[in-house]
Amino acid sequence: MILVQNNLIKSYENLKSLCEQTGETPEFADSLWNDMLTDEGLLSEFNYYVVHRTLKGECACNGLTLLDLYFAQMNKYNRLHDLGKNQASANKERLVLHAFKEMADMKKDPSLIRKHDENERSSTDYLM
Repeated sequence: MILVQNNLIKSYENLKSLCEQTGETPEFADSLWNDMLTDEGLLSEFNYYVVHRTLKGECACNGLTLLDLYFAQMNKYNRLHDLGKNQASANKERLVLHAFKEMADMKKDPSLIRKHDENERSSTDYLM
């Protein structure tokens, strides 16, 4: 029990630190933390990310993985900044955090998956 609590405390500290580094609000951190507490897969993926700074891509919702959502975040960033490629200016850590939050939201409300698909289709049209 103590080991589990220590791991949770470390995970929470890592999340808060990452949110602070990326300019996310404490409210964003707390909301994402609450989502992770109710989703063991999401928490496991986050802990993996903290150690390796890459996503496993095992956490999924209806066929969409965190990797898919991360790339969608990157595409959205590129569109908003009128860029055609992955720029060094992109805060990749922040994009990852948003991918985690989007995954948590999709797991709570699967209708968001359809909105994600529609947005990705329109972004592909934009890029062509």
